[in-house]
Amino acid sequence: MEKIYQTIIIGGGPAGLIAGRYLNNALILEKGREIGEFFHSGEGISEKSLKRLEINPEPSFISCRINFIQRIMPNGKAFGRVHENLGYIINGIQFLKSLTDKCSAEIQLNSEVVNIEKENDFWKVITKDGRIFKSKFLIGADGANSIVRRKFFIGKLKILPAIQYLVELNKQIDSSVAKIYFDNEKFPQGYAWIFPKSNKTANVGIGGEGDLSKKFEDFLEEVVRKNYEGFKMLQNRSGIIPFGGAQSDISKENIFLVGDAAGLADPIFLGGINQAMSSGKIAAQCILGNEFNLYEKRIKSMPFADPRLIKTREIFYSLPNQVLNELGEVLEGKGSSYFRTIPGILKTLSKPNLRKNLLKLFQFFSIWLKNRDCLW
Repeated sequence: MEKIYQTIIIGGGPAGLIAGRYLNNALILEKGREIGEFFHSGEGISEKSLKRLEINPEPSFISCRINFIQRIMPNGKAFGRVHENLGYIINGIQFLKSLTDKCSAEIQLNSEVVNIEKENDFWKVITKDGRIFKSKFLIGADGANSIVRRKFFIGKLKILPAIQYLVELNKQIDSSVAKIYFDNEKFPQGYAWIFPKSNKTANVGIGGEGDLSKKFEDFLEEVVRKNYEGFKMLQNRSGIIPFGGAQSDISKENIFLVGDAAGLADPIFLGGINQAMSSGKIAAQCILGNEFNLYEKRIKSMPFADPRLIKTREIFYSLPNQVLNELGEVLEGKGSSYFRTIPGILKTLSKPNLRKNLLKLFQFFSIWLKNRDCLW
């Protein structure tokens, strides 16, 4: 007799594996020959996100513990402050293997989905090698190029390309500090980053618009080589980052889009692992609770789906470099809460470009600070 699953999950990344943790009458179809083959990420996730998802930070998948995110302005001024257990840079492959070990769903690798059809009350899912599977529910966890989104949902996601390499450094790096470089002239609509993987390796990348290859080469020469006495490229981990999907439909007819397939990455600073896993969990809960019509409402009530984040993104990446530089001067060595102190207010008002943009800055910081704990 033909087996019909309750749920078929297309994609075995963080979103699909978390959904599969809760769904035991489910099948995960993953196109890779092994879990994580197509996983592209800066690999950062906060301690708070892991706790919300009831995931213990295991030594097997923790590359570095991050206590400080240093936000560096075009003039070199940096702000941010040390937090105990702020978050982690993970080993993405080992992290996904850990999720796999706890997954209740059946997993079939090397199973690229090429077509999906509705047959009576069930979804018929067809793989590249001609196999056919059926289910009542369908979860699209298949990333930015999701076949589920392309076949059943109208509207395109906002896409930001990113170049990233795992890089070996000639000089030791502080493995507790993640560095983000903002420059709205060099990196329009994005930024560059150095995320430590050990005391001698790091994920080095850049996302944004324009000729990223040239910008990435310049960043390697002007920042990485200068600060770390040379480097060696180890592995290409480039990809695309989809965002803005929470403003459109992400469910219909027993279909749920989760993670990058739904475009749930943080519109401002583009983190997405937390959003992927959170949406996978919510989709599974809605199926188990027979509340599948509530999925979209629940996702859109989450802080990471706040529609104001899109406007906040527009504000931040429209700021002239003079404003970013003055931000760095005011907040150097401090956290953003300094803005709420009397000395912080007076120092801000002393900066001409900050004064001109006070309303924009207020809008940006008020929305970002409200939602930031759920953005990575």
